[in-house]
Amino acid sequence: MERSLDAWVEAFLDFLFWEKRVADNTILGYGQDISSFVQFLKEKGIVSFGEVTLLVLEEFVSQESDRELEATSLARKISALRTFFSFLVREKEVPENLARLLDTPRLERNLPQVLSLEEVEALLSACDKTKPRGLRDRAILELLYSSGLRVGEVVSLEFSHLDLENRMLRLWGKGFKERMVPFGEEAHEAISLYLEKGRGEILKGRSSNYLFINGPSARPLTRQSVWNMVKRYAKRANLREDITPHTLRHTFATHLLENGADLRVVQEFLGHSDISTTQIYTHVSKKVLRETYDRAFPRK
Repeated sequence: MERSLDAWVEAFLDFLFWEKRVADNTILGYGQDISSFVQFLKEKGIVSFGEVTLLVLEEFVSQESDRELEATSLARKISALRTFFSFLVREKEVPENLARLLDTPRLERNLPQVLSLEEVEALLSACDKTKPRGLRDRAILELLYSSGLRVGEVVSLEFSHLDLENRMLRLWGKGFKERMVPFGEEAHEAISLYLEKGRGEILKGRSSNYLFINGPSARPLTRQSVWNMVKRYAKRANLREDITPHTLRHTFATHLLENGADLRVVQEFLGHSDISTTQIYTHVSKKVLRETYDRAFPRK
């Protein structure tokens, strides 16, 4: 019996999880992008991927472009289609990967937003250290800045990942790649205070393997809750509204490079598989250096 369009999507997502070991968040993104394409096919009366032509693919991309998607979102959808059709070729559902012939929109390379040290201090100081959740939030913010963690890595932290004495974290990043990342003395103090005075109060007698928990339910925090938390403290500190957890990751990398850290070491800290991903922070550092020079040098 021939598989339906939806069944092929499910098979593809299973393939990503079981064989490619792709991270859950990435699989979710693929699922959303491919599902929108499947819905487009259904509306056109197409019932198998063997019926899909290059013209059909181009029509879908054009429709998505008309929705005024950002270039990065459109490029991501095209990339998802290429990966999906590569899978269909592998499974002999289609003879060739027509999605490879699609044009990728030109992307403007925007420099990541970076906070000054004063802004970081203001953000961290916005936490109320007299309350259990304030201690928890301060520890999270310290780790986001002190170690450049992804928000998914923070919410997944367990006690077994934490070496408090040596100030080290054992992490599994994208693609389940393991790495060891240090954290600073301020983060060490914040985590210690949270464990001593905050975590037990939040748990109310329950137990959990997770380092950062949401409440007496003992469930870990979600990505969205950390995202909202950062927004809340940024507003409290009178900082700009577009600060996210990833802003602190960008800031961590940039501050390291500005203070002489080796690019390869920063790459290892961030868990980047390709150093070209890390190199964008050198552009940020050069921009900061130029602004500092222009501001301080007496001859204009």
